[in-house]
Amino acid sequence: MSTNTIRKQSRSFLFALLILVLFSAPLGPVLHSQAARATGTVKNRILNVRSSASTGSSIVCKLTQGTKVNIISETTGDDGLKWYNVYFAYNGDAKEGFVRADLVTVSGSVPGTSSGGSSSTTTPTNSSTRYVKPNVAIIRSSASTKSSIYSRLEKGSSVTVLSSKTGPDDGRTWYKISFSKNGSALEGYIRGDLLVETNPGGSGSNSTDLSGSRYVNVEMALVRTYASTYGDIRSRLPRGTQVNLVSSQTGPDDGKLWYKVSYQDNGYQLKGYIRSDILSDTNPGASTSSSGSTSNTSAAVRPAVANIRSDASTSSSIRSKLSAGTNVTILSEKTGNDGQKWYQISYTLNGSSMNGYIRGDLLNIGSSSAPTNPGTSGGGSNTSSGTAVAQVRTYASPYADIRATLQNGSKVNILGDVVGEDGKKWTKISFTQDGNLIKGYIPSSYLK
Repeated sequence: MSTNTIRKQSRSFLFALLILVLFSAPLGPVLHSQAARATGTVKNRILNVRSSASTGSSIVCKLTQGTKVNIISETTGDDGLKWYNVYFAYNGDAKEGFVRADLVTVSGSVPGTSSGGSSSTTTPTNSSTRYVKPNVAIIRSSASTKSSIYSRLEKGSSVTVLSSKTGPDDGRTWYKISFSKNGSALEGYIRGDLLVETNPGGSGSNSTDLSGSRYVNVEMALVRTYASTYGDIRSRLPRGTQVNLVSSQTGPDDGKLWYKVSYQDNGYQLKGYIRSDILSDTNPGASTSSSGSTSNTSAAVRPAVANIRSDASTSSSIRSKLSAGTNVTILSEKTGNDGQKWYQISYTLNGSSMNGYIRGDLLNIGSSSAPTNPGTSGGGSNTSSGTAVAQVRTYASPYADIRATLQNGSKVNILGDVVGEDGKKWTKISFTQDGNLIKGYIPSSYLK
């Protein structure tokens, strides 16, 4: 064999050995690392990337539909929803931020989670105690975010875990729990990642217990479910309403001082959050600009349905709807923003004493008569009855937000019955109002 042949064979052997080293040793770990990395693809046309896991945090940038992001980890936001901490390329720079998990399509396994998406695979012992983690957690009628809202619990609320199951829609761990609210023992379902074993404290780490009373010093104050303008509106309180202080804290979104207060609304004892700057130590009295000349005068509603508003303006929120002939008492009068005469009135609705404003031309002053029944078009088990107007709520509770108001005789479709937060029977209904299909809950006693 010639020397040239030996050299060629040696070079071929060395080249083959080099290829073997390059493609066997380093390549395996590299491919494995890339496969393990979770990525997300933006679903929406525009997605806000935020500085923290909260819709109240600042926007880092906006990503368009189809943009790819790398997922670092997952966390539960202030809204009780799952968020991803992500990094990505943006205009040539590397950026990092937080996006809502339901707004991206995930590929791969998110760090720190199982394939089902749950951050824990541990099955809790029956009858173990847990505490609510976010500021407000939604309790549902079954183990699915598609099921109806049964109740809401604030941060630090104690619950007893009865059992656990995997949600059929999201593959996550859900707990069936029992808890006490407003003196009633209730049961429902909550996502496992919204509970922790140690008490995180009240609705805010800087919550301070308080006592004493304050008074609403604006025309209409909004009471919210937690210390943020993003919280659901629980009640609307007119000027001069007295509230009792429970605690105070700094709002997580606006940095302002908020009070947790207890108060009376429509005959119910409620609690909620209100900004400190719209409360004062002394009673400012009722709304100004009243003449007092018609104080305590009886009157009756003229039109078939009249809107009772929170202030003397058609742009203010509707507090109630009263039917023709409903008796009211005039407390005062004032000139509204529209230049027309408005009356502040008191009246009884669903057994509760209320007050609000009505335009002067909608009242027959000095007369009183029993409310007229607008009648019913169909009768039977699908018609509302027993009250001049009925408030339809977002879930089965007198503390839930009002979704709509129905006149006596309104026809509705019955979807099912549940036991509400007050321990009474509620009916889930659907109906059409102003061309929109609406679903909500109403006390079963209002139906016949």
